[in-house]
Amino acid sequence: MKQLFNTIVGLTLALGLLPSCGGKPNPYAKTGEDYKQAVKCFATDESLSPIMDEQAAAFTNKTHRELFPLYMSEQEAIEKLLNIDVYMAITTRRLTPNEEKSIKNKQHNPRTMALAYDAIALIVNKDNPDSVMVVDNFKKILTGEVTRWKEIYPETTLDDTIRVAFDNPRSSAVRFCNDSILRGQTMKTSGNIRAQETTRLVIDYVEKHKNAIGIIGSNWLDNNRDTTNLTYGRGIKVMAVGYRPDVAYEPLQYWIAYGKYPFIRTIYAICTDPREPRSGGDQRRFLHYLTNPGEQGQLIFFNAGFFPAQADLEERNVVLR
Repeated sequence: MKQLFNTIVGLTLALGLLPSCGGKPNPYAKTGEDYKQAVKCFATDESLSPIMDEQAAAFTNKTHRELFPLYMSEQEAIEKLLNIDVYMAITTRRLTPNEEKSIKNKQHNPRTMALAYDAIALIVNKDNPDSVMVVDNFKKILTGEVTRWKEIYPETTLDDTIRVAFDNPRSSAVRFCNDSILRGQTMKTSGNIRAQETTRLVIDYVEKHKNAIGIIGSNWLDNNRDTTNLTYGRGIKVMAVGYRPDVAYEPLQYWIAYGKYPFIRTIYAICTDPREPRSGGDQRRFLHYLTNPGEQGQLIFFNAGFFPAQADLEERNVVLR
């Protein structure tokens, strides 16, 4: 009996060390209820809430396993990951080398997979007579070089100050503007360019202010009341964007797929749980659900106007009679 007892104790201790590296306990690893809570949630940028609500609900309906999205700014989602408060984040960027090193130093191995492509959309009030934005003009608006509509549209009936609305200073939209549009310059975030805290409040602000322009994720434009998916409500319209005023594109799935729309971004899933590959846990299943071409997740991205990163799609010529 004593020999059997020693064998059981030895096996238990060995199993307890498996999730760590080199046979040493991981001081950053969560245990018990803390671990169970961490793997039931994932952090994501608030601008992705429409699509991630839909994905989480469909996953639960199919598997009868619940995962709960935690909405916050993109930078806060990354920080949750770095602090091992969550093991998955849905973002619009990869980890930086320093962030990846920080996670690996905590004996976690981050895995990043592209899920889909969407876009940063520009919305204006329905009474704004202009519907095309040139990229260079938008850069000047973001830096404060241009502050009035007549400076870029001399014939416009709007002579008011341009009011730029965005969601959060630490959001994916602001990071995209700084990194991918301004490329070295910094977006002005005061005066006529103001944070509204959430995407829904950005839309509300543009609906109420004729001289406003809003910066939002294109997944907010998917509206069942509108078969073109190009208006959130009757109070706004979506701008076409181009490098020239005569060659501009709306943030439609087709133009995203072919890279014509200028402000395209990639949606990523970043997973860090060292136990997932062995446990086959819920987050691993969710990642498979989101990325596998045969699963519902890629189809949901497609139906919501995203261009799926992993799905097998083909182009067909259709003759209309």
